This record gives sequence, structure tokens and C-alpha cells, in this order.
Amino acid sequence: MHQTYLDRQKDAYIYKRPATNRWQYFLSIKGEGEERKSTGIDGDPDDMEVGKEEALDVLQERKLEVKARHQQGLKARRVKKLFDFMDDFLEEEKQRIATHNKKGMIVEETFRLKSHHLNQLKKFYKLRSIKLEDLNYGKLYEYPVWRSKTVDPRPEYQLKPPKRNHTILTELTTIKAYFAFLLRKGYISREPDFASIQRESMKVNRRDFLSLTQYSQTLNTVRKWYKSKSTTPTQKYNREMIYLCLLIMSNSALRKGELKGLKWGDLEPNTNLDKEDQKIGHLIRVRAEVSKVGEPRTVQSPTVEYFDRLRMLQGIKKKSGAPFPHIPLELRDQLVLTKYNHPDEPLGQGTWNQCWQQIKELCAHRYWGDKNITYYSFRHTAISFAVQRQVPLLQLSRNSGTGIRYVEQVYYHHEAESKKNWETLMKNRKFHDAVSEKGSSINLKLEDVLGVEVE
Repeated sequence: MHQTYLDRQKDAYIYKRPATNRWQYFLSIKGEGEERKSTGIDGDPDDMEVGKEEALDVLQERKLEVKARHQQGLKARRVKKLFDFMDDFLEEEKQRIATHNKKGMIVEETFRLKSHHLNQLKKFYKLRSIKLEDLNYGKLYEYPVWRSKTVDPRPEYQLKPPKRNHTILTELTTIKAYFAFLLRKGYISREPDFASIQRESMKVNRRDFLSLTQYSQTLNTVRKWYKSKSTTPTQKYNREMIYLCLLIMSNSALRKGELKGLKWGDLEPNTNLDKEDQKIGHLIRVRAEVSKVGEPRTVQSPTVEYFDRLRMLQGIKKKSGAPFPHIPLELRDQLVLTKYNHPDEPLGQGTWNQCWQQIKELCAHRYWGDKNITYYSFRHTAISFAVQRQVPLLQLSRNSGTGIRYVEQVYYHHEAESKKNWETLMKNRKFHDAVSEKGSSINLKLEDVLGVEVE
């Protein structure tokens, strides 16, 4: 490697690496170590004089800058700024992504949110990256207060206080991790503290669910929507599949992500039931990789009819002699929810979003009032209905993949609306008889009790 020294002190020189024509420089900085960087000047592989003087000028300018900063009592090294390491942090976090929840790992969705959380920190600093040596710990302490009060509609900010403190606490988890990363790398001397913020109770954090009356109204409207004659074959297929998904979540308490990840091989008959009840109830094996909590569980579900309809919707013929779900062995690893005429592809997120928007437009103002109803509300409706009909707590907890304490603190505290709705329904003879006969059983189909058609 050819070296050309800047001066007689021999503490600075320019050179070219074997694999590049660009001139680099070396500079020894007293008390701070060595600095090796590109000059940004290109040379010529056959002529060492090309670009040499310009490269030396770059090095000379840098050496004078170092001298000037030392005379001012400053470090010579160019100081990194707060935003400079965010990509490095995210790249390190990316290595922790796993297919499902594991200790010390994160899932893809969690990783995606981390970038959003760091963008909130940038907005806190008005999108201006500050020098790490100028970090104001007192100002940073106020981040939770700023986040809970700031409104800024400008396009580059689009800020408004989140509805719940839980959102701010989630952001702080990422922000604290970023500063821990900076400390570990030696860029800051200590981690910052933040103003305390109270997390809402589990009851407040619960997603809204449908009362049984609202559920009946919604289901009737969605049924008419999917049976509309003014649809293409693809639209008809997508709508019926989403309709069946709502029925399954409302009876099995499956999470949306768990349902999306189901394969035909995850469905089994429930041989503990008598032959007649096996026409209604079956087992769902939720694999660890699709479970929100990263743990497998077995769900007892009265949804034989709905999975049979999904099988027929996809054109899979019932295999004679095969146990539920009556599919050929070669289809065991195929997803239950797939695209129209593409059984090798999952039902797209765009389809889920588009269908939900249409359902929301039909139902929100008519039935839901101020409730924030989402796909997940149908799972919560299933759990709430099970609580109201006194399904044993331990069985409900295991079936829904939710801790006993969470079920107690969230679902056993019904609003007056739910109690009143339940009392009204219990005056209906058919509803009363069905609940009285089999109410505490997990193998009870919600639509049968409510007398809702599901064709």
C-alpha cells in the first residue's frame, strides 16, 4: 500500500486500498486515537499522481480543524448525534425477530412498531438531531408529559395525544431500549429517566365487544352483505370467508392471527364427545408459532359446521371415511384461509381490511354506537358470552389462551348495558331454555342460542 505523508511529523498520510481507486487518509489524533476516512477524491490505478494533491488538501484541512478544536478545549472527533444510531439499533433489533413469541425475541409486528416509536422521539426534538454530548436529561424526562398533551396537525408531525397511556408506555419501552443501546456502545454516560405515567386498568384497556343483541343485528346484516348478488365470484368468495371467520371467532374465541395461521391439520374431532355432539364440537390445535403468547394450546370449539363450509367454499371435497375436517392427507399443511383459486396463498391482508371497511360502514352507525368494534371484538364477544353463562373460569382461560387473572379483572366486570341485555334475553323462552340446559358448556354455539340464521 503506497503512503504519501502530509508533513515531516508523519502523523498523517494519504493512501489507496488495493480494491479501490479512492484516496483515503490516516490521521493520528493525540489523546483520541486514530482516524481513517475517505477523502472523497478518486485516483487512477495506473497513475499515482492523479488526485493526490487534492487528497492531501482534504487531509490538511482536517488536520487544521483538529488543531483548532483542541485549542478551544474540544474533542477533535466529529461528534455523533442522537438520530445517527437509530438504524444501527433497529438492525440489531431485527436480529431478534422470530416467527412467534419467545423469551428474548420479538415478532415482525413488534419490530415494525419500533421504527414508529423512534419517529415519535424525533418529533419530540422537532426533527432536529442533537449532539449526544448536548443531551438534556431534564428535557428528556418530560417526554411522557409532552406525548400526552401535544397536538400538531402539520404533515411532518401529525401528532395528537393517544387515547390511552398504554400507547405511551409502549413507546417508552422502545425509547429506553435505544438509550440502553447507546450506553452499551459507550456513546452516553447514563440512561435517562422519564416522568412516571399510570397504566390504565385491564378493564379500561379491554377492546370493545358486542352485546348479544348487537351481535345478532351485526350477523344478520353481514349475512345479507355476503349473499349480495351484485358481486364478482372473487368478491362473493372473500365475503363468505370473512363471514365464516366472524362466526368462528365468536364461538371459539380464537384471535384473528391464530385463525389466519390455522392449517387443516390443526383441526381434529373431539372424541370425548358423544356422536351427536361431535357434529357440533371439535378440537383446534393452536401451534406455538401462531399463538400470540408463543405457547400451544388446544381449543374446544362448536364450529364443525363453519369449518365444513370453509372446506366446501374452497372446493375441497369431503373425503369419505376421513375424520373431521374430512380432508385428504396431502392437504393437512394447507392453510384454512386462502385466496380465491389460489390455495397455496393466504387470504391477503388487503382483503381483510377492505371487507372490514364495508362491514363497518353497514353496521357501525346502526348498531355499535360509540364502541370501537374490530375483528378482535368477536373474540371478546365469545369470552364475554362464556362469562355470562358461567363457563368455569379455568376452562375458559385455557380455551381462550388468556390468564385467569386477566379474565377475572377484565371480563367479569360487565357494564350495566351487558347485564341489562342479558336479563332481557333471558325473558325469551327459547334463549332461557337453551342457556339453562347447556349454558355452562364450552360446546354451545352462540347462534343456536340466539336463534340467528347462519346460512
